[in-house]
Amino acid sequence: MNNNSNCAPEKEISGIKCDVFNCEYHHEGNKCYAGCIEVGNGNCKNNKDTACNTFKAKF
Repeated sequence: MNNNSNCAPEKEISGIKCDVFNCEYHHEGNKCYAGCIEVGNGNCKNNKDTACNTFKAKF
């Protein structure tokens, strides 16, 4: 995850919809509470080639 000082973990990111139920940052209503996200794969050609690098498995 990006170590940006403006990133406040456990704060909702407005405008981000997350349906990854097994992610630590996923909250009810498909909201992301990571504070900030990092999207990866700089060599993508379509939306299926991208990924959220901020994902953290929920235990």
